[in-house]
Amino acid sequence: MSTITARIPDDLNAALTEVAKQTERSKSHIILKAIQSYVLELQEDIEDYNTAVEVLAQNNPRVSWEEVQRNCGLLED
Repeated sequence: MSTITARIPDDLNAALTEVAKQTERSKSHIILKAIQSYVLELQEDIEDYNTAVEVLAQNNPRVSWEEVQRNCGLLED
């Protein structure tokens, strides 16, 4: 496992210390879980973006939001 050093604001460190104390977990554990969650979310966002770019590159016909609403009976002509 690798070690990383980071500088964080004092108020964030105080909040981290308090959460660690209340949950009886180490600050390292909380930081690791936070980074895992954030990185997984970013990876999903990147995958979604890449999928959207691929779909747009196919140049399929597009339907306007108004047309979708009209087809679903949400708008009258």
